[in-house]
Amino acid sequence: MTIRTLFNIILKIIGLFLIKDILTTSAQATSQLLFLILQFTKYNVIAKINLELIPAILLLFTYGIVFYYLVFKTELIINKLKLEKGFEQKIISSNIHHSTILSISIIVIGGLILVDQIPNFFQQLFLYFNGDRVYPNVYNSYLIICGIKIIVGLFLIIAQKQIVNLIDRHKETKTT
Repeated sequence: MTIRTLFNIILKIIGLFLIKDILTTSAQATSQLLFLILQFTKYNVIAKINLELIPAILLLFTYGIVFYYLVFKTELIINKLKLEKGFEQKIISSNIHHSTILSISIIVIGGLILVDQIPNFFQQLFLYFNGDRVYPNVYNSYLIICGIKIIVGLFLIIAQKQIVNLIDRHKETKTT
């Protein structure tokens, strides 16, 4: 394995870790939107959406761009930052293939999402059935968002080979 390949794997893993932040930010933006719609009148909602949702949307857009470059354009980042310069050894002895490392990291990320969201799902389920009924749609939205995060975590674990193949296929099309 070369230094370039090692940095390529590290950048892709960092990009995959952003999935959790993207899910969290999108969940917060969705819950803010639902709360604003339920809380305020029609004219107030537009003003509040501009003040509270635009930063969340900009953050999601930024996360999306960073995720794209870290996962699919790692060669560009390595070249621009000159990450492989200054190393005396060009080859690192390792018998692990880069797809194995990516598979392990995707499984770990999916597991972290599940470990984080399963307790939240049951907490939101408890609040839905026993909580106050002032804002029942807010409890529904939190419950749905936790459910979606659990599905994404399960998808990452179950479809990790397909995700690694997608990342590798994108890399192969760029080299040919």
